[in-house]
Amino acid sequence: MVYPTPERLQFPLSSYVVTGRKFLDEAVFGGQSWGRHLGEDCIAEPGTPVCAIGDGDVVYAELHASWFRRRGNWGHVVILGHTHAADGQPFYSVYGHLGDFRVAVGNRVQGGDTLGTVGKGRTRSNGWWPEPHLHFAIYRGPWEHHVLPGYSRENDDRTKLEYWVDPSRFVQTYLSPMS
Repeated sequence: MVYPTPERLQFPLSSYVVTGRKFLDEAVFGGQSWGRHLGEDCIAEPGTPVCAIGDGDVVYAELHASWFRRRGNWGHVVILGHTHAADGQPFYSVYGHLGDFRVAVGNRVQGGDTLGTVGKGRTRSNGWWPEPHLHFAIYRGPWEHHVLPGYSRENDDRTKLEYWVDPSRFVQTYLSPMS
């Protein structure tokens, strides 16, 4: 699959500050390790627009919410497919815990287009997480046409750490020799 090639990238929130879990933080809930965090969390007001980081195709847009409040999940999640301008390889931008989404699989978006909004905390739409936030991640592994996890897991090929890159660094260095 050939996806659009962004000329440049931007952050998905107008004020992008990582105020929650950082890339590769160890995540422990209830005394149990969930693995390494595969993205960045930005706590934001519910309803804050979440925008595409660059031109891409919507390859995934679903509600992934547990019916049980004790068990967090994605809530609304959108995944875009892009082609890297420097190496011609695909990469995927992941936007989780949205209150809603305004795109559908197969839509082509431009950088800056609104994909959805940050979901209200402790709701099914944000996956029952206490704080309203955006989980933003960049995946460079093989796409299997199903949701990508937010934490590394043993025996799950999609969570191999070499497939995931630091989202802030990726956006900041896109098209530089280090990206």
